[in-house]
Amino acid sequence: MLSNNGKVWTTATDNGLSRASTAAVHPTLVGDNPYAVGIQSRFRRKYFHKIIFISLIFIIVILLIGIIVLACQDRMGNVCETKECLRAAANFKLSMDQSVDPCEDFYKFTCGNWAEEHPRPDTSMSNDWFSEKQLKIMRHVRTFLQENNTDDEPLPVQQTRNIFSACMDTEEMDKLGLQPIYKYLKMFNLPIIPTILNITDVDYSTYTFDWIKSVAAIKRYFGMDVMIGFDLMPDPENRSVFRMAIGTPEMDTGIPFNNNNLNKAQRIRKRLEVFGIRSTNSDESVILEEDENSEDEEALIGTAYGRYVSEVISSVVLDHKNNSLGENVVEDILAAGKMVFNTTRILYKLNQAAENVSKENNSDPMTDIMNMSVEELQNSTDSYIAPHEGISLWERYVTLLFTDIPEVQLNLEKDKLLTSSGDLLYLQTLVEFVVNTSLAKIELYIWWAVVEELIIHTTTEMRSLHNQYAKSVTSTEGSLSRSLYCANGVNQLMGMAVSYSIADRAFLQQTKPNVELMLTLIRTAFNNLVVTTTWMDAKTKAVTLEKSAAMKSLIGFPEWILEKDTIINFYKGVNVTNSTHLDNMMNVLHRNILEKLTDFRNENKFGWATSPTNVNAFHTFQANAITIPLAILQYPFYDLGLEALNYGAIGTILGHELTHGFDDSGRHFDKNGNIRQWWSNRTIEEYINRTSCFVKFYSNYFLPEVADYINGELTLGENIADNGGLREAFYAYKLYTQSHGREFLLPGFENYTHDQLFFMSYGNIWCESMTTVATKWALEDSHCPGKIRLHGVLSNSPEFAQTFKCKKGSGMFPEERCRLW
Repeated sequence: MLSNNGKVWTTATDNGLSRASTAAVHPTLVGDNPYAVGIQSRFRRKYFHKIIFISLIFIIVILLIGIIVLACQDRMGNVCETKECLRAAANFKLSMDQSVDPCEDFYKFTCGNWAEEHPRPDTSMSNDWFSEKQLKIMRHVRTFLQENNTDDEPLPVQQTRNIFSACMDTEEMDKLGLQPIYKYLKMFNLPIIPTILNITDVDYSTYTFDWIKSVAAIKRYFGMDVMIGFDLMPDPENRSVFRMAIGTPEMDTGIPFNNNNLNKAQRIRKRLEVFGIRSTNSDESVILEEDENSEDEEALIGTAYGRYVSEVISSVVLDHKNNSLGENVVEDILAAGKMVFNTTRILYKLNQAAENVSKENNSDPMTDIMNMSVEELQNSTDSYIAPHEGISLWERYVTLLFTDIPEVQLNLEKDKLLTSSGDLLYLQTLVEFVVNTSLAKIELYIWWAVVEELIIHTTTEMRSLHNQYAKSVTSTEGSLSRSLYCANGVNQLMGMAVSYSIADRAFLQQTKPNVELMLTLIRTAFNNLVVTTTWMDAKTKAVTLEKSAAMKSLIGFPEWILEKDTIINFYKGVNVTNSTHLDNMMNVLHRNILEKLTDFRNENKFGWATSPTNVNAFHTFQANAITIPLAILQYPFYDLGLEALNYGAIGTILGHELTHGFDDSGRHFDKNGNIRQWWSNRTIEEYINRTSCFVKFYSNYFLPEVADYINGELTLGENIADNGGLREAFYAYKLYTQSHGREFLLPGFENYTHDQLFFMSYGNIWCESMTTVATKWALEDSHCPGKIRLHGVLSNSPEFAQTFKCKKGSGMFPEERCRLW
């Protein structure tokens, strides 16, 4: 028997014998009834079983209630109620289309209603979070520039307001008319009226035009490439010293206050790599004569462009001659407009052929670097033309650039030129084109290159002509307000001084440490991924981890912006007024290019890749550094209330920039930023095999609105960075929660896990809307459109599929995936 609280409970068998024997032993417990023992035993046994059963049920119910209460507290009580969380939740609710299955189309799931909530401005061809937040920064900058100068502000900060004031003074520009550009045409060895119009007293039998002198003067005075590309770059094998690089021109001029980026269809694509030799899918051959045949869209653009050129030329002729135009002159002007367009197309084809050389030769574009003396370059281009007489073409060009710079004494035997096989082909065919083209036509093209950049900085009439041209090409309405246009231009011209308006010491103590912690965890996550890779050998893993550890980060803004003496020294030599807009711009540009030429012999020291006011992020290969400007550390990229959201947004951007150091270009640069082979041959072979998967994967994305495919080769570097950045940020967030614990939930999204919120935050930053023209131009970019970036990355992410429980074969879980890290 068992004892329980001093009472004796008997156990009975089926025949009841045990009951009698027990009663005999304890008669006092039985009483007078000889059957009482059996009855009590049965009753007490039943009661005991019921008590045990009820007790167990009660305990189970209590446990379930406890679990439910804890779950409810987690779902209801531990909900983030800060303004940052409420803002993020409200944005999600408004932007998402939750009727869409996230496993089928995550872009529609996260961005299905974004375009409606964020209508594209009539003045823009596209809209996304980056442009919206850049506009917010520019509004802040505008307000700052509209304020009065104070004595305690550094001189460069005061000068930014002078530049802004002059830009806003359109009445003064109208008074000056076209006169401001005439002095620059003269400075560049160009006539006020193009010679080819035949309305000046020019003897064609003795006419000469020194085109090298003109393009050198243009480059030297305000840094613009015309026909020839020239730059001073760090030596690829020793980044501490500068070298001269020559080849294809940088046709995206980068001139501040320049809103004339509309003729991209004719311009040479901006070079996106360190030495500008990324290949494309084009296989067009070099054409050295004018081609009258073109596709419909190109014909429309060409018509609009030619008309714009002709109207500007007419205005210059009328202004300078001060009389009406004869019928023959009108015909010549119209022919000149068409001539400019066709010359531009020819140079574009030359550039395309140059870009394709490395691809056709199956050479690695990042190692296709040639060192040539000026004499060797001259001999190479001479082979395409009749032998030159006297001083060589390239010696004259380089010498003219460094004229009157005593700090630099050129030694053209030792000062080698950096070029590539593609760049060399371009220079050879360029010389051939010039030799076989009339000098008057070459003069016209160079004349227009200058006038096109400067004319919009003169009269209201000229800006109106430009706006009409822009509208016809882009189908957009109007343009930015003058004040925002000027604020943006000042920011491009003197970005560090403008950033004085947003630099905040509190950021250095509060926000920057948090971003640095995030980057540290992302770096740790990347290192863990490297260690666990199966395609890298141990030695390559070790040097990869060394480069990761050596990678520098520039976050927010340089502290010297707040130091008066330092910022004054940084802008030493700037001379501006509050009334001469065009001269202000040209003076600052001239000062900048002279400073660059003067530093040719100095040790190269890398700084910030951009100003803090830029809503973007950058990786500099030769510095082995990433730059995260202050302007991007704002909602919806940062300050989202939950770290799950922050890691999904800015965290993936940090990871993106870190991964660039190991993409198809970055992998060529070692931890010191020098080009050399620092990976094993076997690892490189495995890397190329894996990256070919990305090329094929992204090349299959079709954009029905423009009936074209993504260029998987052009976008390879960015796609590698996107895929690696997301995975690193995801595992970095896991590291964060290990040390900081579970976060609160997002209001209105209590049924979503933090991992799901991470991916939703990532999806949200790529919401966008684009016109058809913008989409077509986007195919020329090394970045895929936002929708493709989102789909491509998440379709390759097993972490995403696991988080949302996607089945293989669904829209976001393809049969084949690509992976590096």
